[in-house]
Amino acid sequence: MCKMPTSGRMLTTSLRKLLATALVLGLASCGTDALRPPPASGLDEPPPSRFQQALDAHGIPLSLPPGRAILVNVPSFELVAFEDGTPVLWSRVIVGTPEMRTPRIDTFTDRVIFRPSWRPTPDMVASGEVPDRVFPAGPGNPMGAVAITLETRLDVALHDTNQPHLFDREWRAFSHGCIRVQKWEALAAWLLDRDEEWVRTMASGPAGRGVVTPSVPVLIRYYTRFPTEDGTVMSYPDLYSLGPGATAFRAQARKSAPAAARPETASPCRIAT
Repeated sequence: MCKMPTSGRMLTTSLRKLLATALVLGLASCGTDALRPPPASGLDEPPPSRFQQALDAHGIPLSLPPGRAILVNVPSFELVAFEDGTPVLWSRVIVGTPEMRTPRIDTFTDRVIFRPSWRPTPDMVASGEVPDRVFPAGPGNPMGAVAITLETRLDVALHDTNQPHLFDREWRAFSHGCIRVQKWEALAAWLLDRDEEWVRTMASGPAGRGVVTPSVPVLIRYYTRFPTEDGTVMSYPDLYSLGPGATAFRAQARKSAPAAARPETASPCRIAT
């Protein structure tokens, strides 16, 4: 075996150190980006919907929760379902009269009841409008084929109606405070992640079947300026006189109809169980 001189071994060691130093310097000259993971795709957040753009442009103070939400705007007689702030369903609705106003509340969906029974409120019975009895499912039931109950101390629901011709009218303040929904099949299907055919099948089956829903926020609001489906902001009548002169309206309401002066305590939709 050949024995390397001591001076040769020292030269080899020095060369190794020199090469290692050059490698480190070379990596440093490439910058720290060479050691970083590749950047994200760089895709921006999706632009706001035309609805949100219209809200922002006209200073309409509506803040929607993330995920799913349902908004009922009383003056425009409309319901809008949202997914992450983008409208996915629009429907005409019928709301309460100025004397029996739909309450302005924030709540959540609770159940979808197919072919519900209905019982009039004590105020309806006392007025002689309807007798105090349970109205079973069928053509004579004002709640129609479906009722979506809400998590609230008030008997307020989103429901079908046995008078669908009223949706054809521009002025749709006819109820005792509940909200009648024209596209109830689409709303129930969206809420339960089903198709409309399934909803129709359930609505033609046994009466009183209930399906628990996710707790989707329901915002019942009062905007006299509100966007349409194409993003155009329209003005609507002050249905309940909540703008200038609202104080005088409520003072008069206390004399003639106390329930109208305190809409947040009304019980317009009593589902018989």
